[in-house]
Amino acid sequence: MAYRLVVYRRFAYRFVSGVDGRGSAAVSVVADLHRLQRLSRADPAWTLLRADSGPAVVAMLSRHFSSGSGTRRMAAPELFGLVDADLQALRDEGFDLPRSGQAYCTDWIRSGYLVRRASSAAREETVEPSEGLLAAISYVTGLESSTSTVTESRLTTLSAQLQALARDSDPRAETRLRALHAERAEIDRQIAAVESGDYPVLDGDRAAERVAEILALASEVPGDFARVRAELERLNRDLRARILEDTEDRADTLGEVFRGVDVIGRSDAGRSFSGFYDMIIDPERSARIDEWIDTILDRQFARGLSARQRSRFRRLLTEMEESGAEVHRVMTSLARSLRHFVQSRHYEEHRRMQHELRAAQRAALRAAGHVKPFHQLELELVQVGMTIDSVSALRLHNPGDDRVAGRIETHAPGTADLAALRQLVRESEIDFDELSGNVRTVLAARGRATVAEVLADRPATQGLASVVGLLVLAFDHGHPVPGEDTVTWTSSSGTHRAATVQRRVFTPDEDWT
Repeated sequence: MAYRLVVYRRFAYRFVSGVDGRGSAAVSVVADLHRLQRLSRADPAWTLLRADSGPAVVAMLSRHFSSGSGTRRMAAPELFGLVDADLQALRDEGFDLPRSGQAYCTDWIRSGYLVRRASSAAREETVEPSEGLLAAISYVTGLESSTSTVTESRLTTLSAQLQALARDSDPRAETRLRALHAERAEIDRQIAAVESGDYPVLDGDRAAERVAEILALASEVPGDFARVRAELERLNRDLRARILEDTEDRADTLGEVFRGVDVIGRSDAGRSFSGFYDMIIDPERSARIDEWIDTILDRQFARGLSARQRSRFRRLLTEMEESGAEVHRVMTSLARSLRHFVQSRHYEEHRRMQHELRAAQRAALRAAGHVKPFHQLELELVQVGMTIDSVSALRLHNPGDDRVAGRIETHAPGTADLAALRQLVRESEIDFDELSGNVRTVLAARGRATVAEVLADRPATQGLASVVGLLVLAFDHGHPVPGEDTVTWTSSSGTHRAATVQRRVFTPDEDWT
C-alpha cells in the first residue's frame, strides 16, 4: 500500500503541472485514497469485513440480531450465553475459538460492532448492533441473496417515486394540474376495467417478488435508525464541544439553547427523523398499513411464502414503531440533557476545567525543553480519588441478623449504690482526686513533702496504682531534688512491696492539682 501511495503521488505531481485539467483529477484521486484509507481503519463495517474473524462474527451476530426475529436489543448476559453456545458448536466442528463469549463480545463492543447501553427497564446492560454491523450484515446478505435487483417490482417502485417527485416539486400550477388530471384519468380507466371484470391480477411469482422487494426495503430500516441515532449522538457531542470552545456567552449555540430552541430536533437528522416518526405514529396511517398487511397475508400467493417471510411481513409496522420510538426517546433525552447542561450553567465549570487542562499542557510543553522526562522533581503530590470495588464484593445487610432470638427479661429498677460504683471505677482507674487530696493534706501539715512522705502519711489504698498516680503528679508539678526515696505499699494480695524512685518534692506554691 505504501508503494501504491508513492505511485499515486508521482502521478499527482505530474498531472498537477499539466494544463489540460488532468491535474485536478489526479489530486482528487490522491485525496480519495487518503480518505478511503482513513475510512478503512475507522469504519466498523469495513474493519469487520476485512478481519480474519469477520465470517465468524457475522455468522453469530446475524443470528441473534436478525430482522426476521425482530430482535434489535438484548441483555448483555443473555447475549454472552448465546455466543457461548455458538462457540461450543463451532469448536466441535474444528474452529479455533478459545475465548469465552463475554470476552469476544467485549472485543466486539470495543471494535464498534456492538453498542452497550444502560437500560432503565432492566438491571443488566443491554447490547445492540451498531450501524457498522448492520451495514456489514446487509452487504453479506446481498452477496448471498439469489433475488435479482433488476425486477419489475423495483422498476415500479422507482417509477412511482419519480412520478411523485416530479409532480410534488413542480412549482407551476398548469403542469401540476395536467399531471393530476392524467393520474385521475388513469384511475378512472382502472375503475372502469374493474367494473367490467377485465382487470389483471398478479400471479403468485410476481406477487412474491413484490413481497421480497418490500422486505428488502424494510431490512434497510434498522440500519437507517442506527445511523440516525449515531448521528444524533455525534451532534450532541459536537454541540457540547462547540459550547466549551466558545468563549463568549453570546455564542450562537448558547443563545439558541437559552432561548429554548431544540437544537438537536431542528438539525437535519432531527427534522428528517421527526417527519418519519410523525408519519409512523399517525393512527389512521398505521391502521391502513395493518389492514394492508393482513389483506396481503390472506391472499392465495402468501401461502407460498416461508414462515420467516410471513413473520417479517407481519412485524413490519411493529418493528418500525418500536425502533422509531427508541430513537425518539434518545433524541428527546439528548435535547433535554443539552438544555440542562446549558441552563444549569454546568458548561462554565467544564469550560474552566478545560482551560486549566490546556494551561497545564502548555506549561508542560514549555518545560519539556528544559526538564528531562525522567528528571525527579522535589514535589509531594497528594493522591485524590476514591476506591472502586466490585459490586460482587458488596454484602447486603440482613436486618434479621440483629433480631434477638431469646426472650427479653425486664428487671425492676433499683437504687444505685454510689460507694459500690466508686469501687468499680477504682478497680480500673487511678483515683487522682484522692491522691490530690492526700497531697494537699500532707502539705498543710508539713509545708513541703516528697512522694515517700506523702505515702508515709497517707498509705496507698490502690496499691501500685496509687504509687504510679503520685509519681505522675510529681513529674508534672513537683520539683526534682538530689537523692532517691524508697516508697512502700501493700498489694491486693496483702504482700508488702518497696521501690526506689527519684526524689521529687511537692510545694504549696505550685499549682499541680
